[in-house]
Amino acid sequence: MEQNLSSDPDTKENPNIQHNIPWVERNGFAHWAVAFGWVLIALIAFNIVGAIVGVAGILLTSENLDPESMMQELSSNFDILFLANSSGQIFIMALATMLLVKLHAVKGKRLEFLRLKLSANVWHVTIVGAILFVVAQPTILFLGWLNSFVPVPDVMAEMQETMAEMITTFLKSDNALILGVIHIGFVPAICEEIMYRGYVQRALEKSWGIIAAILISGALFGAYHLQISNFIPLATLGVFLAYLTYVSDSLIPAMVAHFVNNGGQVIASSYYPEMLDQKISPEMDIPIFLVVISVAATTFLLYYLHQIKIKGAE
Repeated sequence: MEQNLSSDPDTKENPNIQHNIPWVERNGFAHWAVAFGWVLIALIAFNIVGAIVGVAGILLTSENLDPESMMQELSSNFDILFLANSSGQIFIMALATMLLVKLHAVKGKRLEFLRLKLSANVWHVTIVGAILFVVAQPTILFLGWLNSFVPVPDVMAEMQETMAEMITTFLKSDNALILGVIHIGFVPAICEEIMYRGYVQRALEKSWGIIAAILISGALFGAYHLQISNFIPLATLGVFLAYLTYVSDSLIPAMVAHFVNNGGQVIASSYYPEMLDQKISPEMDIPIFLVVISVAATTFLLYYLHQIKIKGAE
């Protein structure tokens, strides 16, 4: 639990003690409150940066500068769209978040706060995490099917459909494999992990403990994607990534697992493009036998990760 040290007379009188207390605690703020505020601000800032980069890209590459043509170009030029998205992730989720950590941790402890480091079991957990995110795919598919029964407002449904169509069209285009691995696989695996498993999870952990931090950071990760029909599977993936981070005390396993999930789907769709036409809906056929095996294997791997954590603590 958090302790307000700003009212401690010894702290006020001794500048050396104050120097070793994070700004958040010195000024009586809660780590969780600052983190929640940043999640909201970052969502807005991410879209602003993306819009600026997108418009700048159109201005530099388009000869026709009337508003209607620019909007059409912006919605169909996938190079600029994904560059805009990646720019928002790099500048806001990664770089700005790393600056914000100065409020939560003193100098010399900021990389430790984000868990941007190696640890004793980091490679062991990385390998297990990569396997986990492969064998868990049928489980995630099943959760997506369950989530498809949740009613979605028409506006949100149209937005999700538009996003899905854009990604599908992009992945079917030329040179999609390399660009997809970069923009859909690599960039989110680094930037989203810095923000959600590095910053948000650690801030919540300082306020409410590790269990709440894992569950709530996972839920925030699911909500951030603004896809009601995919919230449950995305939040579940977020919880898995948070658990990998907790077990290893490092961001590396979560980054690798995130890349395996996103980049793996890009690579698989390039070899099996029919995957892109499959939509999760209540009417789809669920491979029950495969789901049962996946749930069992996923449960075993999560238990194995738990044992790794116990042995590491001995």
